[in-house]
Amino acid sequence: MSSPLGPEPSTADRRATAWTMFSVITPIGDSGHCGAYDLHGQSGYGRIGMRFRPLTTGLMAFAVALWFGCQGLSKNGTYLVPTPTAAAAKEILYIVDKGEVTTYTIDTEDLAPLMAGGPVNLIPTSSALLQLLPSPNDHVLYVLWSDDTQQEHLATYATDLSGVPQLPAVQILNVASLSQLNIHPSGGFIYAMQRNSSSEMYTTTIQLFRVLPSGMLQPSPQVQGEYGPSVMPTLLYGLSPDGTELYLQSEEANGPVYWERKVNGDDGTLAADVLLFRPPGKDSVVFGTTLIIDYQNEMDCPQPRYVDVLPNEPQPPGPLIQCRSNMLGACGAASNVQLDPSGTYLFLTDTEAQQVRVVKIDLSRHAVTDTGSFLPLSAQTPGFSFSPDGTLVYALLASDRSVHIFGFDRTSGRLGEGPTPIPRSASAGFLPARRR
Repeated sequence: MSSPLGPEPSTADRRATAWTMFSVITPIGDSGHCGAYDLHGQSGYGRIGMRFRPLTTGLMAFAVALWFGCQGLSKNGTYLVPTPTAAAAKEILYIVDKGEVTTYTIDTEDLAPLMAGGPVNLIPTSSALLQLLPSPNDHVLYVLWSDDTQQEHLATYATDLSGVPQLPAVQILNVASLSQLNIHPSGGFIYAMQRNSSSEMYTTTIQLFRVLPSGMLQPSPQVQGEYGPSVMPTLLYGLSPDGTELYLQSEEANGPVYWERKVNGDDGTLAADVLLFRPPGKDSVVFGTTLIIDYQNEMDCPQPRYVDVLPNEPQPPGPLIQCRSNMLGACGAASNVQLDPSGTYLFLTDTEAQQVRVVKIDLSRHAVTDTGSFLPLSAQTPGFSFSPDGTLVYALLASDRSVHIFGFDRTSGRLGEGPTPIPRSASAGFLPARRR
């Protein structure tokens, strides 16, 4: 699902409470406290961004923005194949308030939003929405929710030409203790973590769902991996943009450790775990298409902090860029770092300057340079998200707590604000998508 949420919990809080993710969705690489995680998400496509908050039902879920190639559905579930044209593509923004979804289309020329439909209530009253995932073409929405008996359900909804979800659901599956749904870029598979806990120890398994031509899901009887028991559950961190790798994160005494598993593109099965990256201490991490961003978050890391840029390869030998305050002041003060979908720019949240600064990665000079462009300080951290193609930035600003729309020039790094923000209630989140 979406929308920035607030300060991240301490490690002790996370052990005591299950968490659900409603925060900003971007391609791999997003938030994470000093020693937590981060994809995504948000860098090439097929990635996720994560933030957590307590969920009273005691369930855990992640919001994942991974796009797959599903087509539209008719009312009887048959496969409808629209004629693909570039002109038909629409930028979509969902405002999600509990179980209600309001759909906006965004004019990419003047950045003006237009309400296309809603609110549409996708779950029964007194139920809890855990996760919302659009397909890559936004022809299908997958909704994970829990009813008042704490039974979980995974529903499939078709959308109309403007991305508005259509009632009733095409399919509803009964599931148990699922979270962290990730959609393979091919559209052929969905992965999820199933969690079991006893005596404050966690065991997690990777579950595989195959996507049928109708967009409906077929659970695989074969478990793709089992982890634990451990004090902290293993997290399904995301998928690489080309879908060849699945990322996992485990928590050790000295901080997080990241693993990768190769994906069989024919049937979705996974190869053995390979150590990808062990950050120093309790750093936060963002995975890009070719880069890994390792940084210190303000929660557990006092200033001066740092931002390192490394190659995205198993156990990278060392940083390509080491940004400290003497290179760029924002690197020493950044409380959160995101990587844009092109992998060229870092968005550094600088609370002292009350700005989210846009800086360019220059590998040839082993440096990052300030573009002079910035977002006003957001109401939450990180509080903003990229459109799937990276040309728009949606930001929940502290000034009015509405969602503001910015155009992003990936050549210059410049931002331009649209004329009309989208109002939202205090409980609502937001989720970008792209209708094609």
